[in-house]
Amino acid sequence: MIPTDGSKLSYIGVIEGLRAAKAHGIPALAVYVMKPASYSEGLIDYDMDDVDFSARDIIDEAMKREGEKVLERVEKKAEEMGVDIETKHVEGKPYAEITRLTDQDDIIYMSSHGHSGLSSIFMGSTTERVLKHTKATVAVVKPKDSD
Repeated sequence: MIPTDGSKLSYIGVIEGLRAAKAHGIPALAVYVMKPASYSEGLIDYDMDDVDFSARDIIDEAMKREGEKVLERVEKKAEEMGVDIETKHVEGKPYAEITRLTDQDDIIYMSSHGHSGLSSIFMGSTTERVLKHTKATVAVVKPKDSD
């Protein structure tokens, strides 16, 4: 499994996950998790005259389109590398959805900033939460340089 949020950092995990899938001749699963709580809390619904919509609906659509673009980029890279891939676009808490979609025989390729010391105590990252909650093997991929 290769979770991605579309960031440059997560793409490092994507590449390593695709390399592993190619090396072992197995298909990959790329997952984009849309986090509704991160943008919907505190927003209110708006009604404008005869138009019935909400700010949440507009943001949902934008997030869905972004997720589709991210997964299309991963599919394109997998095709270039000759890796069979399935993609899933789900909604929920990223660590919960990632762990829900895996079983103990899977390997999850995820990126991490590699913080240590105090910053790691307060990091609260998705990678850290997946490590705590999954029975699957997790390969944590760190950036090789400071870019």
